[in-house]
Amino acid sequence: MHRLFIFLAIAFTTQAQEIRRTPLTLKEGGTPDKPAVFDGKGMIIDLGIDVTAHDWEKQGDVWTSRGPFDKHPAVDDVQRAALFIEEAPIRIVRDRAAEQKTGEKGKVIFAAPSALQPGQMGFKSDGSLYFRWPVGKTPGSAKIYLPPAGLASCVNIACSYLTVKNITALHAANDGFNIHGNRLGIRLENVKAFSNGDEGISAHETVQMDVVDSEIAWNGSSAGGVADVNDSITTYTNCEAHHNLGAAFSFAGKSHRVTHCLIHHQTKDIEVRENSKVEQSDNEWRKP
Repeated sequence: MHRLFIFLAIAFTTQAQEIRRTPLTLKEGGTPDKPAVFDGKGMIIDLGIDVTAHDWEKQGDVWTSRGPFDKHPAVDDVQRAALFIEEAPIRIVRDRAAEQKTGEKGKVIFAAPSALQPGQMGFKSDGSLYFRWPVGKTPGSAKIYLPPAGLASCVNIACSYLTVKNITALHAANDGFNIHGNRLGIRLENVKAFSNGDEGISAHETVQMDVVDSEIAWNGSSAGGVADVNDSITTYTNCEAHHNLGAAFSFAGKSHRVTHCLIHHQTKDIEVRENSKVEQSDNEWRKP
């Protein structure tokens, strides 16, 4: 699906539907024989903070905030994105050579503004953030978003035997859809996880989850648009993954299956870590 169409569709939908600006936590599940169902009916959860009108210091395509944003200190975790230009996540970059040269354990030095590539960012010592505009985005016309303060996810699933459907999750600082604990019988249907700071969808611990007919795109995790870890068991069927900073799918859990999925505009399709068992069949991967 073309990204302009996606965001125009979201904009059209929001004209008739209020956008939820706070995380959604689901705690009421069902049983193996009768799973509970949470139908968002097109619900959009957008945790983003529009800072386009901020008084930016502008030097060509490198823009710097004048001081830190409230409750948004420098982020030394390069695993995730801390800024978005429209849908595109901006990658945090550190100067590892300079850090090592200091000989100081835990020293954090961000890449200098002049060293940034398009779509990268860093922080000054006072917490001000700076970034170089990504390719395809015009300075002064595209909107700029921060994720919320802290590490909030859009949708937190804290129960078992639950089907979640028809929800779009945007601009979380952490994951679009986050599942922790010993959760069984989780199913995501027709969900969209766009432009989240870490993964779009992430299963942890002993989660057992099936995801169908869903789209995962423009998420900022260096691991993947999807990252399922620990002893999780997951399947993805008839899904679309694209434009994520990491791989489309990153698996370090117990076992996973990806079937009938479309993967495009990714430098890597499926990354397998920690001897995870991954089955793949009937997928289409279109290289950038």
